[in-house]
Amino acid sequence: MSFSIESKILEPYLVLRQSLAPLRLSRWQMFKIITRTLLYETLPRVIFFGTILCLFLFVLSRKAWGRQKKEIDHGLPIVQRNDYHFDTIIAEGKQKYPDRPFMAINKRYRFVVYPTSSWDEFKRIPEQTASIMDFQHVCNSGDWSLIGGETHELVKTITAELTRSLPARVLNRQQDAKMTFDTIVGHCPEEKGFNLLMTSLEIIAKINACTFVGRDLGRNQRWVKSVIYSPLFVYMAVTLLNATPAVLRPILRPLYFLPTLRNYWGMHKLLKPKLDREIAAFRAAGQDKRKLLVPKTDEDLPFTHFLLSRYTEAAATIKQLVTDYIQVSYTSTPTTASALYHALWELAQHPEAAEVMRRELDEVMVDGQLPRTHLQELKRMDSFLRESFRLHPITRFTLQRYVKQPFQLSDGATIPPGIMAVCDAQEINRSPELWEDPDRFDMDRFYRLRELEGNDNRYHFVTTSSNSPGWGDGTQACPGRFFATSTLKIVMAHVVTNYDIRLGKVAPLKSRPLVNGSYAPDDTVQILFKSRAGK
Repeated sequence: MSFSIESKILEPYLVLRQSLAPLRLSRWQMFKIITRTLLYETLPRVIFFGTILCLFLFVLSRKAWGRQKKEIDHGLPIVQRNDYHFDTIIAEGKQKYPDRPFMAINKRYRFVVYPTSSWDEFKRIPEQTASIMDFQHVCNSGDWSLIGGETHELVKTITAELTRSLPARVLNRQQDAKMTFDTIVGHCPEEKGFNLLMTSLEIIAKINACTFVGRDLGRNQRWVKSVIYSPLFVYMAVTLLNATPAVLRPILRPLYFLPTLRNYWGMHKLLKPKLDREIAAFRAAGQDKRKLLVPKTDEDLPFTHFLLSRYTEAAATIKQLVTDYIQVSYTSTPTTASALYHALWELAQHPEAAEVMRRELDEVMVDGQLPRTHLQELKRMDSFLRESFRLHPITRFTLQRYVKQPFQLSDGATIPPGIMAVCDAQEINRSPELWEDPDRFDMDRFYRLRELEGNDNRYHFVTTSSNSPGWGDGTQACPGRFFATSTLKIVMAHVVTNYDIRLGKVAPLKSRPLVNGSYAPDDTVQILFKSRAGK
């Protein structure tokens, strides 16, 4: 019963070829005869084994479907549509169940959606019970994409050392922004058009790269392209995987993620020489390691040394550090680029806002340099960014959690492990109870609120609260929000100081809802840059 290529294909082929040689047949005639013979010999076996394989896949599919049906047996009301997005599902669920959680199911995902009235309870659920990292890991095949696998050492480095270094790095990052714009946009005595999405991605990828991997590598186009392509490759792989029957996913997953892995291998190759040098310097420093952790204005940020100071020597391998750099590049680029994309779109729609921000910059800048702070002085710009972020979030969901241990809130529903739970951010962002005229862009909306007595420390762009869902909230809020805010303010300061911008075509923004609840920016928007007089 064993099938041998040599005995069943090669030998018959050679015998037939010898037997038919005297007939002087054409190649096409020879091909047809040999093909028919081989099919006659092998077809019964192909049919037999094909039938067995189909039965095997059918049984596995039934088992997978059974597990899926069992998984949704949680006692919650279900709102399900055969859609590739969640917008209509959430609208229906909110209408039917305004004050209780419900299960929202689209063509690919199923999320328990909590009402915003549960915000304070939900955000306090500890990480060991329900985790945003695990949510990202599960949704993005983290074993292959590396998403959601960030170590506590990396998260603490971002939260502490990176955030503390920001004031001292403002001038360096202004220089990085200038270099980036000189390279990508350049001097534009006449209006020059750019694709807004790709330009935003490249600007953020380059500026962030100069911070994390240093200026030499940050200006390397191979590195920048790898950073830009990472989320695109992962998204394509996850989309294909979600469209594949569950039983075939283990077979096809490596194929789908091959572009991602090749991209990561390229990043590893570029990073390794830098990491070898920095690891050697850190270990050779002995008792003077603390000196290496102090950011210097004339040197690259010692991000590798920050990481090494938190890892044990055994854990601080090249592989781990490369993974950290890939993860921090991935998580810091698409979200910040999306925020910049929408901020520039709103700025082009509201040119009067540019003049307001220029006057504010004139008050705080000295010789063209921003203050070495967290840039909280830029209240009008801060309000502008938060308003843009409110109207144009990267995803409609917030407080995204993968449930690892069962929990129950005051609504009485018990959520079992394996469930993904979220809150609807759009219910907050577009709430007429919270915001006057919530669908209108008002750059001073949050500036006016901050000017009220007792509100100076509230309503910042970087604030996390039940009325500011973009960064999450609680102990699992976005650790890089201070870095992202600083980046956006430095970029916006450079834009309004040096350019006038407008849209190539004025039209409503057409963001596309994706199957996981995220929004894809309109990739057809063109933006026109023109250098300001004297710039």
